[in-house]
Amino acid sequence: MTAATHTQTSDDRSNLVAGERRVAANGLSFQVVDRGAGPVVLLLHGWPDSSYLWRHQIPVLVDAGFRVIAPDLRGFGQSDRPAEVEDYALRNILGDIKGMLAALGVEHMSVVGHDWGAVVSWQLAMAFPDQVERLAALSVGYPGAARHEGLMQWQKRWYMLWFLFPGVAEVALPRDDWALFREFLQTGQGDLDHYIQDLSRPDALTASLNWYRANIKPESIGATGPAAFTPIRCPTMGIWSSNDFALSESQMLHSGEHVQGPWRYERIENIGHWIPVAAPDQLNSLLLDFLGNAS
Repeated sequence: MTAATHTQTSDDRSNLVAGERRVAANGLSFQVVDRGAGPVVLLLHGWPDSSYLWRHQIPVLVDAGFRVIAPDLRGFGQSDRPAEVEDYALRNILGDIKGMLAALGVEHMSVVGHDWGAVVSWQLAMAFPDQVERLAALSVGYPGAARHEGLMQWQKRWYMLWFLFPGVAEVALPRDDWALFREFLQTGQGDLDHYIQDLSRPDALTASLNWYRANIKPESIGATGPAAFTPIRCPTMGIWSSNDFALSESQMLHSGEHVQGPWRYERIENIGHWIPVAAPDQLNSLLLDFLGNAS
């Protein structure tokens, strides 16, 4: 943790509710939802979310007999916000999760990730194949699965390149009562004010954007050819939504080529990028079927 890290204060933590706890890991403090008993399901959110993304999944999974762990990842929600861009490199995120799971006494788990959380989920399955028993990746496919598209993949992901310029999005997104941000998300779930309140806290918007700045390298833009990553050994389900503005279906379909365990692909029609809030019932049904009997 650098001296400039924004550490959550007692006032920040006043919103803790039943089933949420503080967990120290990898030199930082994290807010973590930890509910239920049984086989562990780890839920990992993306940008610009927090564990709040999973509000429709957590009670359903708990009622089905699972122990659900859903952290606010570093830089998001009520968790600490390190100051440096490189603090958000994926190797540090993996260290966070490894430390959290150790602190919570978890040795094996199924992982469900969306957006950046899906990126982390793929990495977890590669780094800790003996611990990750099942993987469900929402929206974002296997690392490098879109490389066959070359520069075409960035037509949808243009905003990610824009996020790489320090200070630019920090000025543009909040302008005029976050007008561009509101247009950008368009979740239709009435939760934009929640995100805006979250990102309006000191250094929060920059911290969230640092995920892009630390992990998207200019030299990788337009790269083609096979991706040199470890194959996935566990049963894996990829879920993509037909109105996703940022990610193509092909990058999820091609992910199956990198899975040595059983592979399952599901397409959800007529919803956008934020699957957990746009199609909660469909997603819950898919997850319960994929995860199997908790007993």
